[in-house]
Amino acid sequence: MKKLTISIDSKDFDIKLDGEFAEYFEKHFKETFLEGRKVETKELLWAYVQKCYDEYLNNLEIKKIYDKLEGL
Repeated sequence: MKKLTISIDSKDFDIKLDGEFAEYFEKHFKETFLEGRKVETKELLWAYVQKCYDEYLNNLEIKKIYDKLEGL
């Protein structure tokens, strides 16, 4: 378990994440929001919308692959 502190609108939030995901999240968060900088709510919302869109595109791709495999 790894504890990370995220600052959003001048408020600190501690979160605990496990193993490899903790490392992945920390690296990605720092790249997305620039390490050490305070994150604004609007930026966080936009990042969430972008992640949802990425997941949507991934699900479309998975469905295409599934449909292709199902037809074999």
